Amino acid sequence: MKMKKIFYGWYIVIFCALLMAICYAPLVSCASLFIKPITEELGFSRSAYTLVSTIMTLLCVVLSPLVGRMMSQKYMHLILTICIAGVSICYASYATASTLPGFYVRAALVGLFAAGTSMIPVSILITNWFQKQRGLAMSIAMAGSGVGGALFSPLIGSWITNWGWRKTYVILGVIMLIVLVPLSILIIRQKPADKNLEPYGANEANEVKKASAEKEWEVSLKVLRTKPVFWSFVLGVTLISLTGGIISHIPSAIMDAGYSTTTAASIASLYLAIAVPGKLVLGHIFDKYGARAGILFGNIVFFLSVIALMFIQNKTILYVMAVLFGFGTCIGTVSASVLTSKLFGSKNYAETYGFLAMFVNGGFAFGVPIIAVIYDITGSYRIAWIVVAAATVIMTLALLYSAKESKKQAKLQNCQQINI
Repeated sequence: MKMKKIFYGWYIVIFCALLMAICYAPLVSCASLFIKPITEELGFSRSAYTLVSTIMTLLCVVLSPLVGRMMSQKYMHLILTICIAGVSICYASYATASTLPGFYVRAALVGLFAAGTSMIPVSILITNWFQKQRGLAMSIAMAGSGVGGALFSPLIGSWITNWGWRKTYVILGVIMLIVLVPLSILIIRQKPADKNLEPYGANEANEVKKASAEKEWEVSLKVLRTKPVFWSFVLGVTLISLTGGIISHIPSAIMDAGYSTTTAASIASLYLAIAVPGKLVLGHIFDKYGARAGILFGNIVFFLSVIALMFIQNKTILYVMAVLFGFGTCIGTVSASVLTSKLFGSKNYAETYGFLAMFVNGGFAFGVPIIAVIYDITGSYRIAWIVVAAATVIMTLALLYSAKESKKQAKLQNCQQINI
């Protein structure tokens, strides 16, 4: 009996997961592990040093629309490979920095390439290659950041302890370069047509659309910019990433609560490990139960994790927080990318998500230093956690409104097409 050939798109998913694990996780998920050793050795304040993340992210903000447009063209393969190589080399160069301006310059160089190495290319590739099981494919790809974070967190903690933070930056940069660049060259193809294929489930998806009264709201970015529902969605996804800035401070908060660096690293490893099945769960909820259910599940769990952060002096609550945050942090990588296609369709996805990525990256850029400033002013993270909890409520309401109005627009568009 002849075995059924594996759809090539699943190889794309595996590469995307590796990209999130080896590139995104060190840049974002594990960046917090460097804060305390670097600031203590070089005498920087936390708020001054965390501008490194802000500068990197602001470059991503500025370049996101351009990257989105460029990656919708035929040169995506080349652009992705160049960006991976650029990030690898520039990230390793942090090892030579000794002053704040030195870190800031290197952060700008990393940011110059980073927009083309994570969320944008992954979201575009998965949307191009999958019509059926898109939520599952996206979740598997995004789960790479959790796998990478879980694996790298204890390694980074050990490397910093044994060899110092400078050598650790070099090791990570070399891993990115020697693993991801060759795989990008060998595996990545922008669209199924490049392999004489159709998107996964294309025929089934078309049949479902013909039989169903509910279709995606297919709308251009130009039109979306005139709609309040879109700007409500922009507010929601911006707050997702702004509140997600707590991931850069949780290990420091754990150490401030009296725990060791090793404990902080193990807790970070725990919640990043939990995020792996967490992203699959969230993607399944979006696929099976719809946008509203996914929004409520992800945001409520995230909210509860923030509340738990206020009581982590209790070791039991520390672990409860880790479990809750493991599921809650999934909204940062899954919700925006999945909801963009669910609410506004896949036809103009690259351009729409490229524009939204400005706000996704911008939220994180400001979230990290805002929390750091609150810490420097008050001497603790408690007020920051209260602010994040309040912002979570606002983002939940904004996203629920967007999902409701988008559904109305999809029905209206469908009725108009039937009448025509």
